[in-house]
Amino acid sequence: MNEWKPRLVKWLLALVAVLALAAEIIAPLGNALKGQGFLGGSFAALIALILFDAISDSEPREVSGVYVLAHLNDLRDPFREAFEARRVRVDFSGFTMQTLIDLLRGPLERMADEEVRTQELTLHVIIAHLNLPMSLPGRLDPAPDGSRHPPGTLYFADAPENRLRMREDFTKPRWNDLKELLDRVHERNPGIAITCEVRESPQIPERKFYILNQEKIFYAPYGIVDTRVRRHDALYRILDTAGFGLRYGKARIIGWDARSPSRSTQAIAEHHMEWHRNLWEKLDYIKPETPVIADPRWVPPEHRGVG
Repeated sequence: MNEWKPRLVKWLLALVAVLALAAEIIAPLGNALKGQGFLGGSFAALIALILFDAISDSEPREVSGVYVLAHLNDLRDPFREAFEARRVRVDFSGFTMQTLIDLLRGPLERMADEEVRTQELTLHVIIAHLNLPMSLPGRLDPAPDGSRHPPGTLYFADAPENRLRMREDFTKPRWNDLKELLDRVHERNPGIAITCEVRESPQIPERKFYILNQEKIFYAPYGIVDTRVRRHDALYRILDTAGFGLRYGKARIIGWDARSPSRSTQAIAEHHMEWHRNLWEKLDYIKPETPVIADPRWVPPEHRGVG
């Protein structure tokens, strides 16, 4: 109702003003409305309509190049548009690349099913390193009796079993999915120069980043949730990093376009892109001792095992 009230008021005022104008032109209608004492109020309604329009026009307007999305599916259109370019580049950072594969699957399957005009495809993927202890996501244990905390307090700690679950159930399968999709694209369109690499970061991601063709940047913050996870018939309690399970208002994904006429929007987009570029460059020579992904680069099937 809060959204519809201004429209209803405006329509009612407009109706009154139209009737008043019709009364000036159509004599029988004017005489009838005068008999009801209507025309005096209609003039006031016309003035109110003019004032209402002035107030409405002074409300804040949408800024070009700023995106506020409520659902992950809202990113499918920007991804599809990005893949229409001759040189496609997607940069990502997150935990396990699960949502990235969901968004890439459609465009890559299209490239695998038909000839496209794309000449280059570059994918730079940064994921969390899940072979070292971390507190988030982590294990939740009840504080012992006699502690100085209120009853029901939980301690957080590393959860090796949950990191194993994330590695085996998400990171590795999604990487295999991506490689299979790229194999299909290469088979159908061997002329496309494909570059795809995954780098593992010691920095626990606070948000997902999606950068499309170095033009549009979208990010979605991770939330945290106290939950229980079952694996191999074992149930344990964790503090999880909720990507899209939680909702903090309507803006679940926020984006900026570096091509916006707004200099502030351009600066924000470039800020986030430079943050990602800096991390990517550092991870070129900062490597985990025991990586989750043993083969972090995609190579064409005909070159595998060579050298």
